[in-house]
Amino acid sequence: MHRQPLRAALPLAFLLALGACAPAPQEGADPRQHALVGAPDGDMVVAVQGEVVTAPLLDVFARGRGLDPADPGQRQRALEALVETIVLAQTALRSELGSKPDVQAEITLARLLQASGRQMAQLRGEIQVGEAELRAYYEQEAARAGDTEYHLAHILFQDEAMARQVAERANAAGADFDALMAEFGSGAALQARDLGWSNLTQLPESFPEVLRQLQDGQTAPVPVQSPHGWHVLRRIASRPFERPGFEQVKEGARRLLTERLLAERVRGLREAAQVQYAAQSAPTQPTQPTPAEPAR
Repeated sequence: MHRQPLRAALPLAFLLALGACAPAPQEGADPRQHALVGAPDGDMVVAVQGEVVTAPLLDVFARGRGLDPADPGQRQRALEALVETIVLAQTALRSELGSKPDVQAEITLARLLQASGRQMAQLRGEIQVGEAELRAYYEQEAARAGDTEYHLAHILFQDEAMARQVAERANAAGADFDALMAEFGSGAALQARDLGWSNLTQLPESFPEVLRQLQDGQTAPVPVQSPHGWHVLRRIASRPFERPGFEQVKEGARRLLTERLLAERVRGLREAAQVQYAAQSAPTQPTQPTPAEPAR
């Protein structure tokens, strides 16, 4: 009757004994030698080489492994696995392995990414986008989209001079745009392809004005600049565009507006933070946020 609890305790006792192979940290030792940095307060469950495991830590570890901490058997399995994990971490951190800069960096970044991810999730959860905001955004995007969509092709260059030369060739009498795409798509251009059908909200901000001046089958006489480079842009065809109903795009719009507000909050935190760059690390120009994609 008493044998089962004894057998369950044996692996844990063995692991605690194994932990003796890893020297306990001395008072005033480098905090990087501690495996349980930032562990939560709570009732003590076990101490491994002087580092205390509390009930909240064990509960989270158990749930992360798909175990129920309220079930005695599953809780014991989780505890044994956690002690094993701590013993391995202590051994690494208090050995030559733990003094390696790349190992220290990996451990630091793992904690950093977990904390920042949790903060992002909390900020996102605090954002509420109301019905009025969604409808206002919908009407704004509908006005931007207009009532026409376009079938486009382009040849994209990094170099403006090259783009101008190709635009001139594309507008010459008898020019074959498909042949030009094949010619420059093999490496000279960043991209050369048929872009399919798009409404104006799905295109770079520099495109609409140019497209309205072209007829179907025409190529822009000069390259069009966007954040991606210089486009030799061809309007292949156009057709009426019927915008989707509000309910169809409502949730997509909610996600987009939520991410925009989240980005603003993160930017605010970044701007309020005191950051001092080393001379060789200082940015040469402000970093611009990546524009969000329109809701479709």
